[in-house]
This record gives sequence, C-alpha cells and structure tokens, in this order.
Amino acid sequence: MPPPEVSPTVSIIVNVYNGERYVAECLDSILALAGDVRPEVVVIDDASTDGTGNILARYRHPQITIVSNEKNIGAAASIDRAFEHVHGEFVARIDYDDRYHQNFLVDSLAALQAYPDAAFVCANVMMIDPEGRQSVVAGPYEYGEDPGCEDRFRSMLTRHFVTAPTILGRTSHWRRAIPIPAAMNFCDWYMNLTMAEAAPVVVLDKVTADYRVHPLGMHATKIADGMGERVTFQVLDRFLDASPRKAELAVHASRIRAAHFADWGDKYFGAGLDDHALRCYKSALASDLALLWRGRFQHRLAGLIAGRDRYDRVKRFARRLLASSR
Repeated sequence: MPPPEVSPTVSIIVNVYNGERYVAECLDSILALAGDVRPEVVVIDDASTDGTGNILARYRHPQITIVSNEKNIGAAASIDRAFEHVHGEFVARIDYDDRYHQNFLVDSLAALQAYPDAAFVCANVMMIDPEGRQSVVAGPYEYGEDPGCEDRFRSMLTRHFVTAPTILGRTSHWRRAIPIPAAMNFCDWYMNLTMAEAAPVVVLDKVTADYRVHPLGMHATKIADGMGERVTFQVLDRFLDASPRKAELAVHASRIRAAHFADWGDKYFGAGLDDHALRCYKSALASDLALLWRGRFQHRLAGLIAGRDRYDRVKRFARRLLASSR
C-alpha cells in the first residue's frame, strides 16, 4: 500500500549543523506525531562536517525534503532558505537536538482552529539532558502567562517566555519576520516578537516537546561568546525604537531594558563570567534603580563587588546555618 499523501497544511523546519548525535531522534519524533495531518518536513543542513549527512541520507521519506547548504551560512540565513520550500498554512520550527511529544500537532492545531486570529501557539517543554533524561517542566507559566489567547507583545518583550520547539504559527505571520536581519543567529525571540506585534498569542498548559540542554547547544554557546547579549539588545532596539507600537511601550522601555541587563547578568554570573555579570548588573541599575531592592539581584551584585570567593564562602556558611536549624 502506498504511503498517504503529505498534507499541505503543516510544514516543519528542522535546522541542523553537526547534529549527528541527535538529529535522528528529532526526525523520528516528527514522523511519530499523532493525528491525521502528515506534515511536510524541510531539513536544512548548514554544511555539517560530521556524520550528519550520512544520517540524513537514510531519511528518504515522502514527507522529508533535505536541503544542504554548500557552505555554512548560519541559523538565520538557513531559516530564510527553508521558507523557500514551505507550502503549509502553518509552520513549526525545531532545532535538531530537540524533539516533539506525540501530542504536539493535535493540541497545537486545535488551539489555532479555536483562535483563528492568533499568530501562533506555544506550550511547555520537558527539559532533558544530553542523554535524554528528563528533569523539569518549563514554559510560559513560570513567567505568569495564563493559558488562553491574549495580546502578549509587551510581556514577551519584557521576558522571552516562549519555548521555541512548542511553536506552531500561521505561515502568513512567520513570513513577516523573513528575511531575518543579518547577524541575528539567535533569532527565535525576534521572529516571535514580529508575530506577536501584529496578533495575539495562544498559550497552552501542556507539554508538547523536549528541550535539550547540552554543552554544544546554542543555549550554552550564546552565553560564552556574547552573541546572545548582542542579539538581545539588537532586538530591543528594533522593537522599542522602531515598532509601530513604540508609543505604548515608551513608558516601559527603561524597565524592559533593565530587566534584560539583569537577566544577562544572571546568565554571566552562572557561567562564572564575573566581569560581564558586573557590567550588566550596573547597566540594569542605571535603567531601573528599583532592581536594587530585589533579593537575588542585590545579593549577587554585592557578591561580585566583594569578590566571588568571599561570596561563595558566605553562601556556603548560610547553607550550613540553614541546614543546622532544621
């Protein structure tokens, strides 16, 4: 019996570069999605130098189109190229190291059908380690985003609560963000904001994908090389200064910038990049002095000024004191 025809309803873009360890898991999760819709899958191999090409060659499947870049052009340009092959009414985008839960399409399509004005739907992820072991659920609820369909543009600009592999959006809204500006390889937030700027967003209180954290993932490298911070403020400049909705954002602009400086201070602090952390904390205070009264911000800033060794000693002492009092 011939396989059922691929549905033109949904397209899924898979970005991969040197993904030999995980890309098969990602593609298998797509082929195992529940429901009647068989999405077209556009895999962009950004000139991988490992065994990715050999693995992709095994996926000769009517749903899958593999596009191989002759040279490495980066994530943003690869996404632009992927959209040349998209035919679906809806688009999802997933990185090679993440994977879908079987309910992803069924739940996401139902949400977009229930809210025809929405730009996209997002949900929760299960965090997994390099070996695929599950840890905790993360998602919009952590940032106070209630389920349902709302205008979430300002809240999304303040804190990037969207979990990338859970997004299913209307292609017409995705295309508003294409082509992606040059040098914006950390581009999820930019694309999501471009869609949310024009239409409401649906949040589902469900887990629809796994998000993998590993040493070679962008989650880690964007901190180490400073690319994430640069792109964050490139995006803020675009939406705070040039959005058609900038007038309504003006009163919040300083606090929004401060929140992101503080967030990057936390990321650098966690990575042991103390000079960068202190710089970001000082910039945050320059934009919003009220941050000084927030406990974790206050403690970390004081610790960096006093010195990391002293901060760590005080922290260990406090933990022992707390443990002995129980």
